[in-house]
Amino acid sequence: MFDRLKARGEAIGRAAAADRAARLAAAVRETFPGIAAESDAAGVTLRGRGLWRRWLADPALRWLGGLLR
Repeated sequence: MFDRLKARGEAIGRAAAADRAARLAAAVRETFPGIAAESDAAGVTLRGRGLWRRWLADPALRWLGGLLR
């Protein structure tokens, strides 16, 4: 019984994490033009020209969790 409960909890957690990652990627695409955001099982990947420079200059890119509020 415990194994089923544990497996169910893990599945719920994975689904919630995937949903949050997809929402974050969508928010990044809307907020930051020129930055591509993709979500997968590993998390969210950002790509774009000058991304490192923009990350250093824009605090919103350093604290992406604020976009989920």
